[in-house]
Amino acid sequence: MNLDYGCLEVVVKRRNNPMLKVLNVLLIALAVALIVIGLAPGMWVLLIAGIACGVGAFFVQRDIDVEYEYSYVEKELRVAKIMKKSARKDLGKYDLDKLEIGAPINSYRLDNARHKTVKTLDYSSREEKKPDPRYELYLSEEKLIIEPNEDLKKVLRQAFPHKFYTD
Repeated sequence: MNLDYGCLEVVVKRRNNPMLKVLNVLLIALAVALIVIGLAPGMWVLLIAGIACGVGAFFVQRDIDVEYEYSYVEKELRVAKIMKKSARKDLGKYDLDKLEIGAPINSYRLDNARHKTVKTLDYSSREEKKPDPRYELYLSEEKLIIEPNEDLKKVLRQAFPHKFYTD
């Protein structure tokens, strides 16, 4: 962390979905079986289906191990998705000058904002812990669910003292 440069990064690991692991194993087994059978003369349709299952397994496998990286730079929150610790995909840049309110996910301060119909983007670990570390940030047209660390909370509280609450 280096607050002197106005940049702060936080990485949050998303909880793994066990069904994705089961689906991945099933797709790999199906791909192997279909490709082996599809190698027989006249069974090219099964070969193509096996290759399709292999491609599906590749994409499912990438979604098994996911981390979100938040980068706070000059009142802008950038979110990236890191898959399998190797592939990175930028998910969005959010101008926090448009922040209406931000608080812990169970805070009473969010009661009025919860009535708005906005697009919800969940960039958290998706785990309910005690106490819950997730925060909701209501922007003009979106609701972000994030899991900031103490440093990011402090920076957001300093930058937006009347809009971001830590209760």
